Amino acid sequence: MTTLVRGVGLRGATAINVITMVGIGPLITIPLVLAALHGPLSLVAWIAGALIALCDGLVWAELGSLFPGSGGTYGFLRATFGAQGVRALPAFLFAWQTIFAAPLLLASGYIGFADYAAYLVPGGLGPWPTKLLAVAIGVVTLLALARGIGAIARTGIVLGAGVVVTLLCVIVAAYAHPTVAQPFALGAGDSLWGGLRTGLGAALILTMYDYLGYGQAACIGDELVEPRRTLPRATVLAVLLVAVLYVALQIGVLRALPWAAVVADPSGLGQHVGSTIVEHAAGVGAAIVVTVLILVTTFASVYGNLLGFSRIPFAAARDGLFPRVFAHVQRRHRFPDVSLVTIGVLALPACLFPLDQVIAALTTAIVLVQAIAQIVALAVLRARGERAPYSMPLYPLPALVALAGWLYAFASAGGAAIGYGLVSIAAGVAVFWWRGNHTRPEWL
Repeated sequence: MTTLVRGVGLRGATAINVITMVGIGPLITIPLVLAALHGPLSLVAWIAGALIALCDGLVWAELGSLFPGSGGTYGFLRATFGAQGVRALPAFLFAWQTIFAAPLLLASGYIGFADYAAYLVPGGLGPWPTKLLAVAIGVVTLLALARGIGAIARTGIVLGAGVVVTLLCVIVAAYAHPTVAQPFALGAGDSLWGGLRTGLGAALILTMYDYLGYGQAACIGDELVEPRRTLPRATVLAVLLVAVLYVALQIGVLRALPWAAVVADPSGLGQHVGSTIVEHAAGVGAAIVVTVLILVTTFASVYGNLLGFSRIPFAAARDGLFPRVFAHVQRRHRFPDVSLVTIGVLALPACLFPLDQVIAALTTAIVLVQAIAQIVALAVLRARGERAPYSMPLYPLPALVALAGWLYAFASAGGAAIGYGLVSIAAGVAVFWWRGNHTRPEWL
């Protein structure tokens, strides 16, 4: 029996999207964005990322209202292109690519947690204690999701509220005690077009990484209450809320700290921007409290990510595209235990790699078989005359904006990351061909 329980309403779905999006992302990538786009130019990357996320979120919203099942993109591609023969290749490739991309995204959160926790340790953590802490958080996250969906949703709502409170604490501290006289002044030798030309691509990869997660609730469509209504609302609400918080946070950082000092000290001031701002405004005690809240926020993000990702191999296995063991559901709490453990365990060795490499690799791993594939799927459905309960406004403009943004980010990721994405896709095509020509019982 592979039946799941519908226990997540609009609040829970929005909270899952929000906690998945935020996490440690903006607080550890701000110095990287500032390094790519100096000073106020960094705001362009955050606003552009928000625009792309909103446009792409409208794609998720329309497809989610039409195909509200488990697996998110997997379900969209299966329903659009088919689940038999070569037509199943797009859906299979997405499920396959999840095995490569999901552990990287989770590992980026675990690494961020461990790096930020160093603020609480006098003298900081050494390299190996940091890596071991990252792995330990991965294990805790896995154990925390081995429960029923109702309990998970309630925890998600609490964590979602904590995420918003944490960012608001940092934002209020930044605005309450500004120290930079001209926060929006360009640096010496910088120019608007010159800076954007050389640094927008690298910065946009980082901000789009920070916005990822607005479609996470679509991955648990079989566990949502009234999913055709809940998914579009939860997606758009999450993007708008997080975009406002991110832009306000970046403006606050520019007002509270000299951006050049943040860039010059990436492992100190840059690594603990939020805590440093609160420390300057309210003292060490308050900074420690906010640091703990930031760590809770980080945990919330990986919690939401692992929840959604674990449902993708489950959905593929239920359709016969993945080994049937992934369709197994835990008897008591009714969650896909094999899929959850597989994704959770694969994320642990990825914690041993540098954060920037992990972010670039996971971006290229998802662009082609998720973001672009979904936009193509929506165009195919529209061409067929199929209409969803929710239709994006101004179609096809939002879809084209999202497509251009993702292609630009992919091209800016660097040769190694692009190679990782292409090789993993090629491997998926080879496995799909092998599966089609060597049918084995365990795949049925």
